[in-house]
Amino acid sequence: MSLRLALSILSLLCIASAATSAVYEVSGKRLMRDGQEIQLFGVNWFGAETTNHVPHGLWSRNYEDMIAQIAGLGFNAVRLPFCPTTLTNVTPSSIDYSQNSALQGLGSLEVLDEVVSALDAAGIYILFDHHRPDCNSISELWYTATYSESDWINDLVFVATRYSGTDHFIGIDLKNEPHGAATWGTGNAATDWNEAAERASAAILAANPNPLIFVEGIAENSHCTSLSGHWWGGNLEPEACSPLGISASKLVFSPHVYGPDVFAQSYFNDPNFPGNLPAIWDTHFGFIADQGRVVAPGEFGGRYGHGGAATDVAWQDELIDYFIDKQICHFFYWSWNPNSGDTGGILQDDWTQIWQDKFDNLDRLMASCRASIAVETPALGLPARGLLLVLVAAGGWLASRR
Repeated sequence: MSLRLALSILSLLCIASAATSAVYEVSGKRLMRDGQEIQLFGVNWFGAETTNHVPHGLWSRNYEDMIAQIAGLGFNAVRLPFCPTTLTNVTPSSIDYSQNSALQGLGSLEVLDEVVSALDAAGIYILFDHHRPDCNSISELWYTATYSESDWINDLVFVATRYSGTDHFIGIDLKNEPHGAATWGTGNAATDWNEAAERASAAILAANPNPLIFVEGIAENSHCTSLSGHWWGGNLEPEACSPLGISASKLVFSPHVYGPDVFAQSYFNDPNFPGNLPAIWDTHFGFIADQGRVVAPGEFGGRYGHGGAATDVAWQDELIDYFIDKQICHFFYWSWNPNSGDTGGILQDDWTQIWQDKFDNLDRLMASCRASIAVETPALGLPARGLLLVLVAAGGWLASRR
C-alpha cells in the first residue's frame, strides 16, 4: 500500500467519522459510544430555558472561548436547558455581538445550533434538557393548561430529529424536576410521570434511535417512598415498585440532589451530619447504582463556602466521596454559570475566573473515574474502530517497504 493511499484512507475515515452520528447505549453501569465505554463529566450551562432564549454569559464573552474553557478543565459534557419558545427561533437577547459576531442576526434556534455545533466540534457531549414549558418557571407536570402532552412530545421529537446528525448529541432529559402533583406508579395517567416518560421515550427513539433517554425522579409520592425529604426530580424510590418500561439499553436515571444552600432539609441538622447522608442517598437513588445500572445525576451543587451555608462544603465533599464509592462516573454539575442565585457556579461573577476549590472537588471524582477504565484517546477524533483500520493500513504500507 502506498503512503498516499494510506493517507487517503485516513482522510476518508475522518470524513466518515464526522458525518455519521454516534450510537449511544447503556451496558450495565457503563455508557457506550459505538461500543466504546465513555464517561460524562458535565456541567449545566443554562439560559436557553429563560426569556433570553440563549445560553447565558454571551453578554460577557465569546461562546467558543467559553466552550474551550469548559473542555480545557476536563469537562466533556454539557447539559443545555431549553424551553419551547427557544425552539421557535425568536429574537434572543443579552448577546454582546462585538464578542459574538458569528451570532449577529440569528434567531434563538439558530444560536442554539451554533452553540451545539461548537460543542460537538470540541468533542463535548450534549444533553438537551426540557426545563420550563413557559420559559419562566418549572412546572410540576410535563404539561400545563397551555402546553399539552402532545406539545411536549412534539418538541422532544423535534430536538431528537434536528440534531440527529450531531455526533456528540448523547441524549435528552425528558423533563426537568417533576414534583408536586407528579406521581409514579399510582395508576393515574394524568399524573404518573413514569408512564409519561415511557410515551415520550418511545416517540423520541422512533424518530432517532441513537440518543439516550435521561429520566429524573419525582419528589414525594403516595406509595413506595420513604418519608425523608426528597428534592424535585430526586426521588427514584418508586422505580423499585413500578419499573420504567424503557429499554435498558437506552435508559439513564438522572436524579437531582442538593444541599443546605438550596433548602434546609431536616436531615442536615442530624448530629451525625454529613455521615448520615449516604444512607439517605442510597434510599433516594443510590440503590439503582447498587443494582448495576447507570445513575447520572443531572443537577447538584452549591456555593461551597463562597457565601451561603457554612455546611455546604461538608455536604459537597461527602457527596463526591459517595459518588466515588458508588462509582457514579457520569454527572452534570449545577452550574457552569455564576448567576444561579442559590448555588453560584464554577465560574466566578466575572464569567472568566473559576472557583478553584469547587473545581478541585469535582476533579477528585473525575480522576477516580478516569482511573477506573481505559479511557479512549483516539487520534484525530477517530473512533477506535477507525483508528484500528488506519493502523492496519499503515502497518501494511510499512511492511511493504521492508
